Amino acid sequence: MTDASLTSAKARRAGGLLTIDLDALAANWKLYADKVKPSKAEAAAVVKAQSYGLDASHVASALMDAGCTSFFVATIAEGMELREILGPSATLYVLNGLLDGTERDFTAHNLVPILNSLGEIDAWRAFCSGLGQALACGLHIDSGMARLGLDERELNHLADHLEHLIGLKL
Repeated sequence: MTDASLTSAKARRAGGLLTIDLDALAANWKLYADKVKPSKAEAAAVVKAQSYGLDASHVASALMDAGCTSFFVATIAEGMELREILGPSATLYVLNGLLDGTERDFTAHNLVPILNSLGEIDAWRAFCSGLGQALACGLHIDSGMARLGLDERELNHLADHLEHLIGLKL
C-alpha cells in the first residue's frame, strides 16, 4: 500500500479531510500586520499545540515567509522545536511562563518567557541580575479567564512596586 493510498484510507475512515490554505493564512496575518504598522504594535502568531493541530512547522514557516517574526508557543519544548525550524531570527515567546529551574533553557534556545506571576518576575529578575544583564521577557495579565497571568491583586502590587521590573527587558 502506498503512502498516498494509506492517507486516503485514513481520511475516508475519519469522515473528513481538513485542507489548510497556507497562502490564505499568510494573507490573513499580513492583513492584520498592515493594520498595526502605523502604531508601535506588532502582529504576532500564536502557534501553540502544533498550530492547534495544523502542524507548526508548515504554519509558522508560511507565516515567517509572509513577514511574521514573532511567535507564541505554550511550552519550552514547543519553543525549542520551533527554534530549530525558524532559525535564530524569529522571536519566540513561551506562554506557560518560567517554570522552576528553566531559566538556562530559555537563554540556551533564545526563548522569551512570558511571566505569569510576581514569583516568576522575581525569579527572572534574579537570574538576569546573576548574569549581569537584562534579558527579554513579557508580562501576562489575567484578562478574567483565570488561566494564566497576573491577577488583579498581583497587578496592583506590581503597579505600586515597579522596582520588581528593574533589570528586565520588557
